[in-house]
Amino acid sequence: MATRNLSQEAHLWYTISSPDYIAKAKIKLQEAADLMRADVAQHAFIADYAPVPYWGGVIEDLLDRFDGALEILKQGEFDPMQRWASRMKTIPRGLQEGNMNWMSEMGQFMDLLNETFGICDEFLTSVAMSERFSDPNYKDGSADWRYELPEDVGYEGNGIARYIEPSVFPVLPHQIPEYAPDTSVSCKTGDVVPWTGVWVPNTGMGTAALAFARQNVQIMQPTYEIASVDDDGYASFNLVDCIWHPVKPTGRMIEHPVLAQLKHGAATAKGRCESGERCPREGLWFTPAAPDKRHFKLGEVMPSVGGDYGVTIWQWAGE
Repeated sequence: MATRNLSQEAHLWYTISSPDYIAKAKIKLQEAADLMRADVAQHAFIADYAPVPYWGGVIEDLLDRFDGALEILKQGEFDPMQRWASRMKTIPRGLQEGNMNWMSEMGQFMDLLNETFGICDEFLTSVAMSERFSDPNYKDGSADWRYELPEDVGYEGNGIARYIEPSVFPVLPHQIPEYAPDTSVSCKTGDVVPWTGVWVPNTGMGTAALAFARQNVQIMQPTYEIASVDDDGYASFNLVDCIWHPVKPTGRMIEHPVLAQLKHGAATAKGRCESGERCPREGLWFTPAAPDKRHFKLGEVMPSVGGDYGVTIWQWAGE
C-alpha cells in the first residue's frame, strides 16, 4: 500500500460527507432539469411519453426537497440527505432503460445526471459504515456485529485517496488543512460513539481506512485491516478491536502532500503520462488522439479524449 497521509485522507472524508459537497448535486441536477425542460418544449408530443413525466416529476420533487434535507444535514442529521441521495441514484438507470434519443442534448443531459450520481454515491459511501453499525441491538449487546458485518462497505484502506480524490479534486488544492488525532477523546470498538466526524485507530492507519462515525447513532467499528486482495480486487479483512481518536484540524494549512511529492520529482519526471494519472510536470502536453497541444497544471488529472485509442497517452511538449 502506498505511503499514506492523515491530513490528505481526513480532508477527503470531511469533504465528501459535508453539506457543501452534496450541495453540488443539486446544482448539477438543476442543470439537467433545465436541459430536459428546454428539449421537451421543442417537442410538444414528447410530454406524454411515459418516462418524461415520470422521471421529470422525480427530478422536480428531488429539487423541491433538497433544501430541507440540506438544512437538516447542517444540524448533524444525515438521514434525510441519505434518502435523497439514494433516490437520486435510481434516475440515470431509469432514464437509460427508456428511449431518450429524442433529446437533442442527450449526451450532456446524461453527463449531468451521472455527475450528480457520482456526488451522491461518494456522499453515501462516506457514511455507509456508520449506517451499518447503527443497529440499536448493537448498543444493548443483543446482536453481535462480528457475525453480521464482516466487510468494509465504505472506502477500504487508502482507497479514498487512490480512487476518489481524482474526481473530488481534478485539480489539486495547493493547501489543505492539517489534521491530527485528539488523544484527549477516545472510543473503543463496541462503545457508543461520542462525537461525529473522522476517527483514526490509536495503532495508526496501517492498512485500515479512517472511519466516519456519528455521535449517539452507532457503536464504534473495529479496524478493517486488509489481509489480502484477490485478482479481482476483492479484499478480505482482519477485524481488530481497538481504541479510536477523533481527527481534528490543528488550525494550520499545509501543502497538499501529492503536490509536494510531484514538485520534488518534476525536474526529472518522465515525459509520458496516461489518462487518469496526475500530471507530473506543468506545461504543454500532446497526444496522437487529439490535434492540439494542451496546458496542464502540476497534479491535474490527465483526461481521456475517448475514441478508439483506449487509454490516452500524453507526451510532454515543453514549458
